[in-house]
Amino acid sequence: MALESGEARRVLVTGGAVRIGQAIVRAFAAAGYRVVIHYRRSEASAQALLAELGGVQAGHCAVQADLLDHEQVAGLLPAVVRSGGPVSVLVNNASVYSRRSLAETDARFLAEAYAINFTAPFLLMRSFEKVCRTGAIINLLDQRVAQADFRAGAYGLAKKSLRDATEAAALEWAPRIRVNGVAPGLVQAPPKVAPEKMAALIPNVPTQAAVAPDDVAKACVFLAEMTAITGQTLFLDGGLHLLGPNAAGEK
Repeated sequence: MALESGEARRVLVTGGAVRIGQAIVRAFAAAGYRVVIHYRRSEASAQALLAELGGVQAGHCAVQADLLDHEQVAGLLPAVVRSGGPVSVLVNNASVYSRRSLAETDARFLAEAYAINFTAPFLLMRSFEKVCRTGAIINLLDQRVAQADFRAGAYGLAKKSLRDATEAAALEWAPRIRVNGVAPGLVQAPPKVAPEKMAALIPNVPTQAAVAPDDVAKACVFLAEMTAITGQTLFLDGGLHLLGPNAAGEK
């Protein structure tokens, strides 16, 4: 599925309407990509971002899909390709963080955590391989994949599974498709997090700084374009992955 001469590259970003996803969308647009902004419930944010980037006239679009619905996941990439042409990059950004110990994790909670943090991105990876055939996949992970952090519970297990799938797919689908992961650490606080909480955590980070969403976005563009890299996890955590599971100072 090669691009026509002069045609801009196209990227699908899941959860692209808010926070880190929004930064990723802006970074790819700035790098000359046509962007597909996926959202589940954040329609207003998605449409505002689409308008900011120049809308459909600039080659961008927004699509709604519930990634907890396997049928919608299976239909997402085929619909995007039919409506706007080939997709050369998939960024699996959408995820849900939850804190529950393993002892508190029952079958239902385990299934819910895996559904959005592993199953959906894995199925999209598989769909990309079948529909798009060539290109790059970037999976958003977490610096906890380098640690035995029981506090992350099912979320941590799901992200580690996605890290393993990243490496396995990089081998199986080479050289047609490169697959890499980005593992952020302490990201700058969302509006609902008290500034004093973030201030208390920063001293535990070796670089003494939180990660900016824009830095995560730049890493995604880098991995999309660096053809020599596949099967890698790029840690953007100020060195937290080098420390123990209590590195971030969370309780």
